[in-house]
Formats: sequence, structure tokens, C-alpha cells
Amino acid sequence: MTKTEFANRFEDFQNSPEMEIYKNLLALKASFRVFNGNFNELQEYLEHLKTPNEALVKYSYDKRENIEALIDESSRLFHNFLSSAKSLVDHTRVIVNRLYPADHEFNQEYQNKLQADLANHPVQKFIQNLRNYTQHYTLPIPDLQIAFGEDMKFTMQIDTKELLKWKKWGDSKPYLENLGDSFSLVDLANEYYQIIQDFYVWLTERQHNIHQQDLENLKNMQKDL
Repeated sequence: MTKTEFANRFEDFQNSPEMEIYKNLLALKASFRVFNGNFNELQEYLEHLKTPNEALVKYSYDKRENIEALIDESSRLFHNFLSSAKSLVDHTRVIVNRLYPADHEFNQEYQNKLQADLANHPVQKFIQNLRNYTQHYTLPIPDLQIAFGEDMKFTMQIDTKELLKWKKWGDSKPYLENLGDSFSLVDLANEYYQIIQDFYVWLTERQHNIHQQDLENLKNMQKDL
């Protein structure tokens, strides 16, 4: 095969509809991986709070610098988590619309699943509004709280009264008011992550079934180069 022939076949491979599908699936996977990575970093950083004896020594009253470092890093990681949550929503909408226009047979199935599992879910709505609060109003600053009982419990909490000073919560305001005086940063992230993960497991499996032949064609085209 001459170089010109190879170049033409490689160009056909790169410009094929199958390659376009593959790139979009890869982009969606990358967006979820960023979201997943930010969630894991947040969880891993705060994991040590689950060991009360360790936390008590590290965050005693005379070690204010440790508490300030904890608050700063928790704020940064939570900001990243919220930002990637919004990015994932936006990227998914664009990619799905690109791959499955209104006349595609999967479009209605996707829209039904989106409405049933995410669109009206109060946690999903709250996270999106909390991201807007963080990006366009101010950074929510968590605080270390210690609950004394049979066992001590250390948690990073966000003050709901401070959040309610913002006037743009919309239909998330009743949800926020029902959280009490404060809520656990980790518990909220866990709850949101679970519903998003469940949705993306479903979406990934459906896309694998829909595009199985396309990806097989792409693999064969690559072998023929």
C-alpha cells in the first residue's frame, strides 16, 4: 500500500460516523470520570473524621491551624465536586442531543428516564442550585462539628441559615429549610453521587447495546489500516 492510499484510508477512518460516535462516548466517560474523581477525593480527605480518637487529637482546641486547614481543603474539594457535577449535567445534555436527536428511537426512552430519576429529584435540584450559589454568590464554608453522645462524631457541616440569605433557591428552598440548622457535607455528596451513578450505569449500558455494532465496525476499520 502506498503512503497516499494509507493516508486516504486513515482519513476515512478518522471521519467515519463510527469514530464520531466513539469520540462522543469517550467524552461522556471522561466527564463522569472527572466527577467521580472529585467525589472520591472529597470522601478520602474526610475519611479520617470517622476515627474519633484520631480526630480529637488532630483538631483539639489548641490546634486551630489544623482546623483552618481542614476547612480550607474541604471547601476546595467540595467546590470541585459541585463544579464537576454541573459540568457532567451540561456535557451529558449536549452529547445525548448530538447522538440521539428527536427522531432517534432512544431519545424518548432517555427523556423518560431523565424525568423519572433525575429531573424532579430534590437532591439533584438542590445540588445544581448549590453549585450556582457557589459559582455566582459565595463559597459555602463548612465547619467542623462534634456531636457528643455514646460515641463522639466529627462531621463537616454547612450552615443552612447562611445559605438561606441567598434569594435564588427557587423550588429548592423548602428542601433546604427542611435540612435543619446544618447538614453534613459528606452525606449530601454521598446521596447525590448515588443517584447520578445509578443513572450513568443505566445510560452506559444502553449506549453499549445501541452502539455495539458501530464500535465493532470501528474496530474492524482500524484492523484494516
